[in-house]
Amino acid sequence: MSMTPKFFGQYLLEKDILTKDQLIEAINYQKSKILKLGEIAIQRGFLSEKQVAKIHNEQKRTDMRFGDLAVDLKLLTLEQLEEMITIQKNNHIYLGEAIIACGYLEKEVLEKELNAFKDEQKTVPPIEVMIQEDIPNKEFVEVSVDLTEKLMRRIGDMISKSGQLRKEKSSIANMGIISYLDFKGDLSARYVINLSWEVGYEIAKKTFKKETLPMDDELIIDTTAEFVNVVCGNIRAKMIELGKKLEFQPPVSFSSKSNGALAVDSSDEATVVPGYTQIGNYELAIVSKV
Repeated sequence: MSMTPKFFGQYLLEKDILTKDQLIEAINYQKSKILKLGEIAIQRGFLSEKQVAKIHNEQKRTDMRFGDLAVDLKLLTLEQLEEMITIQKNNHIYLGEAIIACGYLEKEVLEKELNAFKDEQKTVPPIEVMIQEDIPNKEFVEVSVDLTEKLMRRIGDMISKSGQLRKEKSSIANMGIISYLDFKGDLSARYVINLSWEVGYEIAKKTFKKETLPMDDELIIDTTAEFVNVVCGNIRAKMIELGKKLEFQPPVSFSSKSNGALAVDSSDEATVVPGYTQIGNYELAIVSKV
């Protein structure tokens, strides 16, 4: 029984149906055909580039989608938003369509593999089922998983899926870059993001809006720390809405080249939730007293 959520592209890679270069080219082709709401708003003359940038910046501080936030800020009307969503849906293409368009698979082969992939993924429980009642700071973990996934998409332009959680009581092995931040107040917890270099590099590229950004370790580490600041600012705001007063310290970051693991104190326990994207993998961990 499969317990690991995957994307269709990962599935094709594992079965040696596509190469990594072919998958990346198909993903890039798919992205080139998908219009974002901000792009549509500019094309339709509903928003200026400056207004779109303002909404994107506000998204880093609030748990709202682009269109909902634009309406809330009175920059768009509901009618304009509905028109934009219709245009977006009509221009959307799926990864399978992109793979066919790139000439990597015939339609019949792709449909067969897609059905097999869907059957396999039926065995994967949703994250709500995976987060058990007996874990420390359960509500905080749920909020952290939700907002990490949302900001991975908004900032890094990566859709992610959460896998089966596990508990660690000694250390968290470093996948590439670890950045952590301590919360204090009505609850005490450490937020930890553990990124592969591929995911960290993708966040850096999207942050600086440069697809040819140099693979610079310090730049990726610094960008990861800023990502953690943004995510944790959103977590704090959400927890305040839920009646919890929290403050946090600046993040601490290091790479696997300088330290292979993050130690977990003997009195603590880490709830680790793996995350999967088509670019690479990451882990979110919440360390709490037990």
